[in-house]
Amino acid sequence: MTEYTIREYGPGDAPALSLLWRDVFGDPPGFTAEFYALLPEMGSAVVAEMDGRPVGAAHVMDGFTLAGKKKKPPRVGYLYAVMVAAEYRGLGIGKALTGAAAELAQKRGAAFLTTLPADAPLYGWYHRLLGLDCALYRRAHTVSCAPVTPVEELTAETYLARREALLEGRNHLCPTEATMEFMRRFCKFYGGGLYAAAGGLCTAELDGDTCLIKELIADTPERCEAIAASVGASLGAKTCTCYLPAPEGESYIAAPPGTVPADCVWNLAFD
Repeated sequence: MTEYTIREYGPGDAPALSLLWRDVFGDPPGFTAEFYALLPEMGSAVVAEMDGRPVGAAHVMDGFTLAGKKKKPPRVGYLYAVMVAAEYRGLGIGKALTGAAAELAQKRGAAFLTTLPADAPLYGWYHRLLGLDCALYRRAHTVSCAPVTPVEELTAETYLARREALLEGRNHLCPTEATMEFMRRFCKFYGGGLYAAAGGLCTAELDGDTCLIKELIADTPERCEAIAASVGASLGAKTCTCYLPAPEGESYIAAPPGTVPADCVWNLAFD
């Protein structure tokens, strides 16, 4: 079988990688078009090529800083959407792409690389390959939707500004506006968006009649349920599932040991 080569992503790869993304993850072309349109502002990728065509890729979103109590916040890389065409799996391409993505993140100025493994067994795989361990946990909470408080839909720019104001002085992941815009488009594509309610913020999408809230930040914990219930109701959902930080529970972000504080507000993940 022809040997594969690993190289950095170029804009001309987007059409082929969009098709591969659809085959591997099931997301429609409209979604991947949004991602690749913003990728140059968010980061880059490495591509596995065989016989002159892309057969795999791993994306590095490096438009993040770990803000909070440090005088100079470190830049953080986020490994996203590692994919290999079905007929080329088992050749070590995924491993090679992941290693190359880590090198690319470092080259682009990231102090360290993080990721959200898609399945529990992958935490061990990332530990062996990149030395990453689970650094943050979360728990799912379900509430019934009801219009408890008014809901305002926000632009990425406004959401990000309000987010930084709410999290001032706390350890948190700070995205660029381009990355926040992708989060908005991601949620919008699946029936949701970026919202403010009851003094707090959330990112939400729809899954049938369930509202999935990826990020929920409130000025007081007591308001979390009202925010979730109201955003879900505004989207026409019956129930709302929120993922909230927890000291233990469902494994969440993987990172090098000692790099991400246990109290870090992360929440922004593109799963």
